[in-house]
Amino acid sequence: MNNKFAIGIPTLNRFDLLQPALLFYKIDFPDIKIFVVDNGNQHIQDKISNENITVVENDTNVGVAASWNQLCRLIYKEHDNALILNDDIYLGRKQWEVINLIDSFKKDFFVSTQDWCAFLLPKATFESVGEFDEEF
Repeated sequence: MNNKFAIGIPTLNRFDLLQPALLFYKIDFPDIKIFVVDNGNQHIQDKISNENITVVENDTNVGVAASWNQLCRLIYKEHDNALILNDDIYLGRKQWEVINLIDSFKKDFFVSTQDWCAFLLPKATFESVGEFDEEF
């Protein structure tokens, strides 16, 4: 298993959008662990067949910032970076492309000009800056 990064995806009642992306990610990221936070009691774990996917089912919708914090805490137990994705997008990148991006980091913070659908957060940045504001 690759420890450079893992993927985190929060979802709220949109398994219809999440499922196609997960099928692509099974191909694009064969060695990458994927964590999904289910805020809508969709029972996702029963609907997927990928041993690399771990689903955390919340009893209530904790919100996006709390979901990101939950995902980061899980990911950083074994990985150095968290690739956080929206449930309704397909990243369109391969595992080696993300690893090359991580290897090219010159600092702990990376800004992209892409849309608000994905971000890559190093563990060192999360530990230095702190968790996302769950009251925002």
